[in-house]
Amino acid sequence: MRGFNLLFFWGCCVMHSWERHTGPTLKPTTKDNKCRDSTMCPSHAICTSTVDSYYCACKQGFRSSNGQNHFKDPGVECKGVPFKCKEDVIPDNEQVQQCQERTTVKPEYVSFCAQINNILSVLDKVCENKTTVVSLKNTTESFVPVLKQISTWTNFTKEETSSLATVFLESVESLTLATFLKPSANVTQTVRTDYLDIESKVINKECSEENVNLSLAAKGDKMKIRCSTIEESESTGTTGVAFVSFVGVESVLNERFFQDHQAPLTTSKIKLKMNSRVVGGIMTGEKKDGFSDPVIYTLENIQPKQEFERPICVSWSTDVKGGRWTSFGCVILEASEIHTVCSCNRMANLAVIMASGELTMDFSLYVISHVGMIISLVCLVLAIATFLLCRSIRNHITYLHLHLCVCLLLAKILFLAGIDKTDNQMGCAIIAGFLHYLFLACFFWMLVEAVMLFLMVRNLKVVNYFSSRNIKMLHICAFGYGLPVLVVVISASVQSQGYGMHNRCWLNTETGFIWSFLGPVCTVIAINSILLTWTLWILRQRLSSVNAEVSTLKDTRLLTFKAFAQLFILGCSWVLGIFQIGPVAGVMAYLFTIINSLQGAFIFLIHCLLNHQVREEYKRWITGKMKPSSQSQTSSILLSSMPSTSKTG
Repeated sequence: MRGFNLLFFWGCCVMHSWERHTGPTLKPTTKDNKCRDSTMCPSHAICTSTVDSYYCACKQGFRSSNGQNHFKDPGVECKGVPFKCKEDVIPDNEQVQQCQERTTVKPEYVSFCAQINNILSVLDKVCENKTTVVSLKNTTESFVPVLKQISTWTNFTKEETSSLATVFLESVESLTLATFLKPSANVTQTVRTDYLDIESKVINKECSEENVNLSLAAKGDKMKIRCSTIEESESTGTTGVAFVSFVGVESVLNERFFQDHQAPLTTSKIKLKMNSRVVGGIMTGEKKDGFSDPVIYTLENIQPKQEFERPICVSWSTDVKGGRWTSFGCVILEASEIHTVCSCNRMANLAVIMASGELTMDFSLYVISHVGMIISLVCLVLAIATFLLCRSIRNHITYLHLHLCVCLLLAKILFLAGIDKTDNQMGCAIIAGFLHYLFLACFFWMLVEAVMLFLMVRNLKVVNYFSSRNIKMLHICAFGYGLPVLVVVISASVQSQGYGMHNRCWLNTETGFIWSFLGPVCTVIAINSILLTWTLWILRQRLSSVNAEVSTLKDTRLLTFKAFAQLFILGCSWVLGIFQIGPVAGVMAYLFTIINSLQGAFIFLIHCLLNHQVREEYKRWITGKMKPSSQSQTSSILLSSMPSTSKTG
């Protein structure tokens, strides 16, 4: 949705992660546990105590330098396996493992296991003799029969299909890496078939110079990788990169496998379609993600991109239900009619999903948020004009109101104009950064207002309290504008890719980066709630003992209304976003949207329309009378409801 609805941001905060199993279940004995000494086994090994001794075993993905599964020799090392074999591809997948057991397979799994064994048989041929030179051409052609039958995968369940896909993609990667183990030629190789293309490149002198980019192509797709990224991969022995593009895989691993963590609370009216071939980036070395320089993938659109469509770069993740497409780790750099450019911080199997329509809420919420935003923007402009032009109310308090209004106005305008500008990654990240700053500035100014309001109520008997304390606006501005800058700078330096997502220009919700906003906001809301509660309590106790002119206020109900309206002005109502769960989620969504989209209207109503001095000034403007005001500018502007009639002494 293009409009204002920050309620989605609150629902995307808590992210889940799954720790992958890294080795066999070990049950060390309790007697004479020799594994207490962490130096007994080398790195990437697990120590297991026996009754009278111990042994070491390399973790999955690693092999001992002496070729033995169990060892005690201190000189043995566990080295990363250059390519995976069957036992490395299927360690965590129960569905696939049952196909490898020497028992009768259940009838419903016969077809599935036949496909799995067909894929793994290609892997077994290479793993049986790891000293054999593996030909890239033979490797490519060995997977053609699998791809010819890929249309039959649609007969399986979603979990079975994703398991097949994971085994297939990892097998292709493994055998491609095997071709680098003893390369038949120290050159770039390209193998083309009707079902897949692979281009591989053995790195020799290509990366001898700095800032060198390497480009690989397969079918109509391309991959660009920097030499600095290849160096980060911690490759030992022959170093190489490869790029593969599959034909037909996208029809099976389609949009129904897309797992969007970034908008779990939305009512999805979005239409998705797979619009590229599935491609894969492959590189030697143990490190596969978290690179300093991103890998750039240029994918050819199957159908021309329409103006109303929005591309999403997705990579295949095995962390969920055998495998799912996720947008984590990749962002859009550029989207044209025929190509989509993705920037990823990982080597991945990648595709492009086109989204048409919107991730929307109910239509009624859409209308409410838009109408509320328009009303708030108009009211904020009027309030800013009032605070600047109305001389009779100029003081420290109105200057605070002015800064808050300016921040809210800029934040809401930028939100409406730029939240959905996701076509350009850099532009989207900049918009997200400014939104982060502006909304943080709004909350820090709300905090300043809450503190000042509390001090003013606590010192009701002190006339011109703020003037007597010589409070400098420069110091307050340094807090209101400077602290948000500090938060944004620290956040950007820690995780620069946290700004911008595939569906909106906001903070990334998958990596926990959203807490760089929610953390300060929740803190401000908590402090403001405490201060406002304390303020209302003090006001209730002292109202009857204030000077006679203030205590003669007749309309106590109006004063009460204005006091409680500070809940909305000071941002305390944002806490409603936390309670959008369970059976009350719908009600809370409506309350949150209505109250917070009208924050500007509340400010104009309380601080301007219901302020006697301002109303008098409005009357003079309308009638054209320029009557000088002799009213003092004292702390009686409390809650913008008490007329300023006390004389300065």
